[in-house]
Amino acid sequence: MDDKLSLRYQLWSAWSGPLFLITFIIFWGVLGTNLPAPVSPALNPHDVAARYMGSWTEMRVGFGLSLIAVVLYLPWTALLTVQMARIEGRFPVLSLLQLLGGGLTVVVVSFSAMFWAVALFRPDRDPAQMQLLNDLGWLSIDLQYACTTLQMYAAAAVGLADKSAKPLFPRWVCWLTIICGTSFFPASLTGVMTTGAFAWDGVGSYYFPYFCWLCWYGIASLYMIAKVRRRMVAPQAQAAPLLPSASLPV
Repeated sequence: MDDKLSLRYQLWSAWSGPLFLITFIIFWGVLGTNLPAPVSPALNPHDVAARYMGSWTEMRVGFGLSLIAVVLYLPWTALLTVQMARIEGRFPVLSLLQLLGGGLTVVVVSFSAMFWAVALFRPDRDPAQMQLLNDLGWLSIDLQYACTTLQMYAAAAVGLADKSAKPLFPRWVCWLTIICGTSFFPASLTGVMTTGAFAWDGVGSYYFPYFCWLCWYGIASLYMIAKVRRRMVAPQAQAAPLLPSASLPV
């Protein structure tokens, strides 16, 4: 594959970031009724069922489409891996950790939406079963945040080590990445809290960390797009090899 075509695919991968951001908010958030507020963990089974049935069509469409749109996170993660590996050089351990963290993030987000889609599959489902599936969806996405935090920490570490004239991320973005990755820690309390700031619908476990994650994702996407565009105007030299016996095309 020639460099021109490769850079074109990289640019598409970079733009999958903003596209994921928009579709996630619309499908998972608005149509899935997780915005402005998700189903509360304090609700009893009948109230949970009423909430699902009250937005049955919207939620089915929203979660169904979000299961498709979430794959946009993969080409973005793959591109970030390549860009990080060019900085790391021959042994891109952090780049590969970022790749694994991004891939697992897609799995976690997908399974949460899948549980909610199953809850909506049979309108006559026992409310207690619907509550269980709702719990599974929220606890699976909140308690398994560590894979996303790992992805963000790895990206920040490589960004801080980038000594090039035009680094992939400015240092302030790297520190913001660390802060945003750390913001997920309070979500560990969603497994024991049903009310308050650290329940899955609270400020500490929902609004703040999810805002931080999407804020980081959007900012990182802009710098990744800019990086590819600079290389399309003035292609750089071949990247350092990923392994002693392999090379990574720019």
